[in-house]
Amino acid sequence: MLTDVALFLGGRPGARLADRMAVSTGKGTMLRLIRSLPVPSTGPVEVLGVDELALRRRRKYATVLIDMATHRPAGVLASRTAGTFAAWLRQHPEVQLICRDRAGCFRDGACAGAPQARPVAGIWHVLRNQAETVERTVGRHRVDLRDPLPTWVDATPAGQTAAGEPDIHGRPQD
Repeated sequence: MLTDVALFLGGRPGARLADRMAVSTGKGTMLRLIRSLPVPSTGPVEVLGVDELALRRRRKYATVLIDMATHRPAGVLASRTAGTFAAWLRQHPEVQLICRDRAGCFRDGACAGAPQARPVAGIWHVLRNQAETVERTVGRHRVDLRDPLPTWVDATPAGQTAAGEPDIHGRPQD
């Protein structure tokens, strides 16, 4: 029962719930229960998602690999280098599609480790690329943008019609 609580809530929140259930335990015990579980084996991964993971912000990074068919982790690599990623891909020749971000290390690792796989950008990265392109284009043409010219409706005083335009009854004005 404690293992289930630990899996659903984690260390400190799991320990608080266990305490309410009259089971005295600490966050360390909850985390040990999670770590003692066997790592679930993943089947063949044909569509792989790859991104970096901050273990300690601005200091230590790892690589997380996701099976995009099941949306479950396929692995975590200790670093975010192209060599580490390429080595993992060589052990998994079934990978056909790699959904990655714009990092060069993942591009290089995919080319070296899985030449049969097709790298594609994740949707977030596609949208970000598009937004940056629009910003650059608008910035380059900012001087060409000015207030729109008034239309004939905007140029006439309220309650009057422009000369030669039909009035509300469809008759031309003189």
